Amino acid sequence: MSLRVDPPALRGPGGTGVDVEASVDHRGTDWERRYGRILVVSDLVVLAWVFATAHTVWAANLPDDQGLRPFSFGPVAASFVILLMWHAVLTLAGTRDLRVFGGGPEEYKRVLNSTLVVFAVIAFVGYMIGAQVPRTYVAVLLPFGLLLLSLSRWSWRQWLLVRRQHGQMIHDAVVVGSSEAVDHLAAVILRNAVFGYRLTAACVTSADPPDHIAGIPVLGGVDSLAAKVMGANVDAVIITSSDATHPEMVRRLGWDLEGYDIEIIVAPSLANIAGPRVHIRPVAGLPLLHVEQPSYRGAQRWAKDLVDRVGGLLLLLLFSPVMLALAIAIKVSSSGGVFFVQERVGRDGKTFGMIKFRSMVEGADEMLGDLQPDTSNVVMFKMRDDPRVTRVGRFIRRYSLDELPQLFNVLKGDMSLVGPRPPLVSEVSGYAAEARRRLLVRPGMTGPWQISGRSDLDWEETMRLDLYYVENWSLVGDMLILWKTFRAVVSSAGAY
Repeated sequence: MSLRVDPPALRGPGGTGVDVEASVDHRGTDWERRYGRILVVSDLVVLAWVFATAHTVWAANLPDDQGLRPFSFGPVAASFVILLMWHAVLTLAGTRDLRVFGGGPEEYKRVLNSTLVVFAVIAFVGYMIGAQVPRTYVAVLLPFGLLLLSLSRWSWRQWLLVRRQHGQMIHDAVVVGSSEAVDHLAAVILRNAVFGYRLTAACVTSADPPDHIAGIPVLGGVDSLAAKVMGANVDAVIITSSDATHPEMVRRLGWDLEGYDIEIIVAPSLANIAGPRVHIRPVAGLPLLHVEQPSYRGAQRWAKDLVDRVGGLLLLLLFSPVMLALAIAIKVSSSGGVFFVQERVGRDGKTFGMIKFRSMVEGADEMLGDLQPDTSNVVMFKMRDDPRVTRVGRFIRRYSLDELPQLFNVLKGDMSLVGPRPPLVSEVSGYAAEARRRLLVRPGMTGPWQISGRSDLDWEETMRLDLYYVENWSLVGDMLILWKTFRAVVSSAGAY
């Protein structure tokens, strides 16, 4: 939850009871405004190009006896009005809001909603005035406009991420809370540099605060908090949940920071719950957080099944030449079958035979006992330079090509394109109640573990990622995981 305090006029520190000399620091807001202006110009350029393309395609497909010309004054003027309206709706919908760019899917959702609103208005106005909107024109404008706007935003986001990785275009922040909460938040922010926060100081609630926590200097306790925040010369203060950080303290801090353009961010103690499941509902002045229950049935599951079947079939057709070539290479290079079928556990505890290209020599299972003590990851046994892996197997494992036959499992309904890692029967027999929640959804060909380290992850981290997916999955999230999987596979990071 985020609260930005922007009063109409600057109030001096004396009016708040905080005895501190501080000047308004606009470091963060300056780069935010510059980035916002970049998006304004970029959107205009993209829309102008899309409209010009739509007119060109319309003209190329226009019969010679058609009276209206795409590049005559009337159609061009109408397109100019639509362009300005589209651009205005993007602004009104908050697609360039400081809180959505840089990370998460919200920016893209707002671009999509804005585009749909524009074309709903076009359809309504066209119907009311009896105008015939050319289908060729609309067929180019809607999909290409949405695609190029999204691609443009993604490109600028990558540019912003590179800057943030070099310590630029970042919000410096003070974190407030218990020592444990500060340490946890520091680890989370370090892993998610894309969101652009850098913890430069901390105020802790313990009676005897340490000098540093996770490398962050501690300014002391939470007494005279506003003075410490302003003295730290930061853009934001992040307040974590604890007994000492009560609502009254947050309210008074907001009063004391009025006019100083310092963002107040409250980090509630809701671990491993995705943002779309959390909704704020004010009741009697209290911002109550409603957490939706995970959905494993209904329309979302039906849509996921449809995406799996259609996507699996398309991918199977696309990769069938590659799969044929790999099958020949495996058969020629080593003795044994082309495929390796292993019993795994799927949704609701049902077992199925998971199909993979064989990447090991015959009798590999018999050699497992001699190799397993060499690694700490016994449950998910994988080791670098495994002597059982063949030469072809090493190549197909590096790029996860050994998993392509799992597309047959997807078409059969045993697996999903995206989901938790398919566990072995021996694993499930030792599951605790929490771990068994992995079985509420179909296992996937790819999932959070694939984009977060692949074979480098230990059992606990893989379990944490899988449970997070089970609790928070969505179709939009699945699309992002598929895209990130492609990047991870191409780079072969964490694969062996």
